[in-house]
Amino acid sequence: MAHSKSIKTILYETIHRNKKSVDQIADEIGISSNYLYRAGLPLDENGVRFPLDYLIPLMKATGNYEILEKIAWICGFLLVKEPKVRTPKTEGTELINDYQDATTLAIRNLKKFLDKPTDSNYNDVINALQLVMTKSAEAKKYCNKHYQGQMELEL
Repeated sequence: MAHSKSIKTILYETIHRNKKSVDQIADEIGISSNYLYRAGLPLDENGVRFPLDYLIPLMKATGNYEILEKIAWICGFLLVKEPKVRTPKTEGTELINDYQDATTLAIRNLKKFLDKPTDSNYNDVINALQLVMTKSAEAKKYCNKHYQGQMELEL
């Protein structure tokens, strides 16, 4: 996620640059399509604010959670989607390899960023660090389930 985007820009992209049409999204979240269309435009063009009550239904309908990530970032929180761990990896070897690859990538990107702090290197290191957090959450959930002996069945 580009942390430099404004919430209004992310809202616009969520509503107007989606696989679903504005009409489909509006129907799913229970708001008029005209209001949803206008709420996604910049404030200086429409004067309409997006109702907070519809934020979660919008994210679920579109599958785009960048707004939530941005809000967490602004408030100083780290946001990681809780992963599903269905079946045990081959004695955890695959899990360990994935985690090691993610951390190695993060270290390389961090070094590259510290050597040359460009926009591109910044985005690379942020994405790599986010991946490490995701892999950490996956490993934590796997360890909890493995310790409790309650692996989820793969359906």
